[in-house]
Amino acid sequence: MKRAIVAIILLVTLFSMRTWAAEFYVVHDRTTLKCTVVDKPPVTNIRTITLATDAIYKTRQEAESAMRTIKVCSDPAK
Repeated sequence: MKRAIVAIILLVTLFSMRTWAAEFYVVHDRTTLKCTVVDKPPVTNIRTITLATDAIYKTRQEAESAMRTIKVCSDPAK
């Protein structure tokens, strides 16, 4: 019985750790031609908002530094 309880607690902990982890996304707004970093999965069914990259970043700083290297974010003509 104790093993079952420990196993359940371990499984719940492992699955919930994923939801506690912060995730950051780089999105591109086609109207303003600017990229921004968001901390929630973006709604991409809006025609003017697209993911600038498929990558998911663990920190805001990682996403901001990656945003400078993404072509659509650094090239305002696109």
